[in-house]
Amino acid sequence: MGVGPHANQKTMTVSMLKLRYALVGLALLTLATSAFAQVPAKPAEVAVAPIECWWKTDRSAVRVGERFNLTLTCAVLDTDKVRVVVDESSLAPSALHLVPFEIVDGQRFRDILNAPRRFFQYQYAMRVLGEEFFGKEITLPRLQLSYRVQNSLNGSSSLAGREEQYSLRPVPMRILSLVPAGTIEIRDAPPDTFGDVDTRLFRSNLLLMVAAVALVLAGLVAILLLARAAVKRRASAMVKQRVVPAGAVLRAASGELARVRKASESDGWNSDLAGRAASALRLAGAVALNRSVSQREVGRGTTLGEGQLMIRRGLRGRRLAVSAGITPGTISVNGAAPVGSRARTLWDGISQPLGIFTTVRYSRKGTIDGTSLDHALAEGQDAVKRLRVYQWQRIGRGRGLTRRTPGEGGHIQTWAR
Repeated sequence: MGVGPHANQKTMTVSMLKLRYALVGLALLTLATSAFAQVPAKPAEVAVAPIECWWKTDRSAVRVGERFNLTLTCAVLDTDKVRVVVDESSLAPSALHLVPFEIVDGQRFRDILNAPRRFFQYQYAMRVLGEEFFGKEITLPRLQLSYRVQNSLNGSSSLAGREEQYSLRPVPMRILSLVPAGTIEIRDAPPDTFGDVDTRLFRSNLLLMVAAVALVLAGLVAILLLARAAVKRRASAMVKQRVVPAGAVLRAASGELARVRKASESDGWNSDLAGRAASALRLAGAVALNRSVSQREVGRGTTLGEGQLMIRRGLRGRRLAVSAGITPGTISVNGAAPVGSRARTLWDGISQPLGIFTTVRYSRKGTIDGTSLDHALAEGQDAVKRLRVYQWQRIGRGRGLTRRTPGEGGHIQTWAR
């Protein structure tokens, strides 16, 4: 039985479909493989050596009997979870043997922690002896270090691993000839060690402490100087505050005489009023004779003493009690007064009523002549008024200084305690 053309066409169509499906599957497989290749792989943990050590010498060639320095530096893991413990008993200068080299001296420096590693270092002073080493190269013997790795459990207890060995790489040294006696040779500068770091750190801390002490002392000296300047300024201010101008004294004396006149007109004269008038005239006489006026700062409600008058000074109304020790015979007792002719005339106009009031105040006689006291008070007020005018003229001519004229003094009038 033969195959018709329709059967051949059907077989060809099935073959084409199978080929198409195969190509589609191959494409999908290729895409899946590419996508899987593009997915980043999970990074693997990097292994870190638990211990690393190395030798270092300060020179590469020495003479027989010449000392040189050999430095051993090790870096070990030292974290919260992993800690490497090295058996350092064999590294002590007295226990280490590096034949044919001889260890003369040695030291261990302070450890340096630089997470996650801890560094420790030994330095040995070494030499080689023997005539058979001339012109040869000798290698330091291989050094084996024992260590254990401790793993922390739950942050408290630790589990030590088995003992392991670490081998250092040998270091070659060239041996020259003997060192001639008395020869000074040029050496290479030795490398810095942990000991040098400690020395510099100690020196820097010491210098910082000295600088801090010096800064504190400088601050104390500055405070002392400021305190002394403040005290001096305050003292100067107090002295300036104690100065009472002549105009203020004359104004107080004139006001007191006016109050005495008013009281005498209303109640008549008595010994107390005569004493008050005498106190005011004494202050005016002190101004006329260029004599100092005593003053004292008093508080509110303070009772004034005999011969004192109250003066208010400054914006805060300071109360000053002023007084003067002038008597009618002051010039005759002390000699010629350092005043000019005009001031002498004014003093004469003040001394006469001052004598009258002083006699009435301290006299034992019981009778008081009111008419003579009224006349003396009028003369005193007139003399004080002329003295105030004279003071204003002096201020206009010489800013408060007495002008040097024939027959007059040149003294500065100061009113201080």
